[in-house]
Amino acid sequence: MASMRGLIVLWLLHLSVQSIQGDVNPAALAKMIQYFDDNVQPKTDAQFAIAISVPQEQCTKEDAVIEDVFSKEDAKHVKDVITTEKCVLCTTAENVIATRPNGTTKEHSEHILLYPLGNSPMDTLLKKADRNSCVVFYSYNSPCVTKCIRSADNILPGLENWKNIRKDGMNVFVFENIWQKDAWRKDMEKDLLKINADNLPLYRCNRKNEMQCQKCVEKNTGKVIPFCLPEKKSILLYVQKMLLSVIKSWRVNE
Repeated sequence: MASMRGLIVLWLLHLSVQSIQGDVNPAALAKMIQYFDDNVQPKTDAQFAIAISVPQEQCTKEDAVIEDVFSKEDAKHVKDVITTEKCVLCTTAENVIATRPNGTTKEHSEHILLYPLGNSPMDTLLKKADRNSCVVFYSYNSPCVTKCIRSADNILPGLENWKNIRKDGMNVFVFENIWQKDAWRKDMEKDLLKINADNLPLYRCNRKNEMQCQKCVEKNTGKVIPFCLPEKKSILLYVQKMLLSVIKSWRVNE
């Protein structure tokens, strides 16, 4: 009988956690990411990373208004700050951290926000985050494999630290574009799987006609969906892109 009561208690706790976490609404997420693109993006195609703690409804209800918790004035302030330094709770509501990559040290923006462990901008944000909030970490480009997953700048321990702090919370990791050096990789799936977890799902939001978001890993198969992987491209297109990159570099240095 005692064991039965214990099972009932565990079941109720499980339901409680489920109600706290809820389900992320891709349409609500798309509105938030579009807002970042329109109001925080430093310049066209510039890499940046931002994390925000918001009420859960911002992640679950399509009609939620992100401007209610992250005003355009605050968004512009973040945009201005990250042109020269990182933002650590630099908004009125103290619910945002953001940064550009470090041009001097070459440290990537995702790594800057997640380290040092225990005293990172992300740790600072999580200390203020309400238990019933939704924490969204967004990177304009996909976490590059050469720096973010397979080097000294590995972000995986930083993500694990985040997951451990908010085991029962709603957490989302989002990227938008496939980083150019990852666009030709055939094995990107296994690295994206290292980021995705039950309490830290990985999403991609991408804009063609309009912004749309999809969860990257199918629950039933455990595989990464094509939407989150590089498109198959020809060698000729690759050469064209490389030539354009070289030409742009020459123009900048003229």
